[in-house]
Amino acid sequence: MDNLTALIRHGESENVEFKEQWNDHGLEALASFVNTKGGILIIGVRDNGTVIGWTGDDRAQQTIINQIVEILRVQPSVSVQQEKKKSVLVIEVRPGTTLATCRGRYFQRIGNTTREIPAEQLGRYFIAKLGVQWDSIADNYTLEQIDPAAIKRFYELAKNRLPFARDDESVDNLLQKLELIRDGKITRGAILLFGKNPQASFTSAQIHMGRFRDAITIIDDKILKGNLFSQVDAAVQLFQQYMQVRYEFNEKPAKTEPLSAMQRTEIWDYPIKALREAVINALIHRDYFQTGSEIQIRVYDDRVVITNPGGLTGGMTVDELRQEGHRSLPRNTLLAQVFYYGELLEKWGTGTSRMITLCQNHGIPEPEFSAHPDWFSVTFAKEFFTDERLLAMGLSDRQVQAVRYVREHGAITNKEYRELTGMSPRAALRELTDLCTREVLVKQGTTGRSTVYHLKK
Repeated sequence: MDNLTALIRHGESENVEFKEQWNDHGLEALASFVNTKGGILIIGVRDNGTVIGWTGDDRAQQTIINQIVEILRVQPSVSVQQEKKKSVLVIEVRPGTTLATCRGRYFQRIGNTTREIPAEQLGRYFIAKLGVQWDSIADNYTLEQIDPAAIKRFYELAKNRLPFARDDESVDNLLQKLELIRDGKITRGAILLFGKNPQASFTSAQIHMGRFRDAITIIDDKILKGNLFSQVDAAVQLFQQYMQVRYEFNEKPAKTEPLSAMQRTEIWDYPIKALREAVINALIHRDYFQTGSEIQIRVYDDRVVITNPGGLTGGMTVDELRQEGHRSLPRNTLLAQVFYYGELLEKWGTGTSRMITLCQNHGIPEPEFSAHPDWFSVTFAKEFFTDERLLAMGLSDRQVQAVRYVREHGAITNKEYRELTGMSPRAALRELTDLCTREVLVKQGTTGRSTVYHLKK
């Protein structure tokens, strides 16, 4: 292997693992490679990349190969190579078409670690290996479970993008054309999109939404059920209940017109369209194989956090999500397609870009995206300098308190800082200067009482 030196120098990763000697942990690492993207196990190297060498002979090498074949049921590529004048055993496996089991357990590769796949997620992994998506799986559902009102609403939404959507078309035919009936059987996607009671079949296919004063103080708590379209509507209605709104008048009425003729625009804390986009993305991209997990929406005084089960697919990263025109890899293609036909989605792969643009136009910070192997979240904030962000920057509790004061009153003076924190004049000046250096506050004025500090825009 020509790049062995480079592999060792780069360190352990999603597809490279080091072991000082061969043991069952090596088998588990190989199983995790087979179950994800394939990988290379190098025997005779410490975790930190130090080459200590492998001293096995041909018989030991054959014993290892036999173990891999008999236990994992895969054919490895095995070779002995020289690195820093020492022998190392290099074992490479390809990604499998089915899941590999190691002594009755299943493993996955997450970052540079080998982890056991939780029992409740095994179904998802097995089906993913077969190239089948959750929403396309059919079962013994019946047309009686489909809600005619939901179908009728979809007809109205899809007129522009779905020419074959006609009021006189049968439910059976429409579901066939939408690929929501497979081999004569109704799919899970059909039940979730148009079912009378989807939660009877999928108990966790719901949204848990609440209004919070802080991390532990709950003001309101709701469970949003029904089909996916109903859940979107219910979430938007709750957003409007939980958020504040102000009004702007765009035009002055003519002298002969009453004041009521002025055009009024509602300005919410956050752009409603961006929140709606985030909810739709959560519904169509969530991992429905994660039974017991639900979408959660938390509305705080200063932020909104929307979290759905299931991380990013296809190796996509958060940085890629922020790029306009990024790849579109929907976890549930049928759900995404129906929402697109209903004009609830634009071109695939543009949702996050639209959220960013809507927030910029609204005058609030861009949304923050966070990805984990088991979940994904988007956070909308009213202010860039939230308490959490300030603490993460390393500011003291006094400085965070002062920024909170500025958010409420518009500015702060040295005297007000001292009264708020109990600091001496010199210490207060030092901490205010630090806030300016960190580009949190901006100083206005030079000396004396005329000097005030504002939030940096």
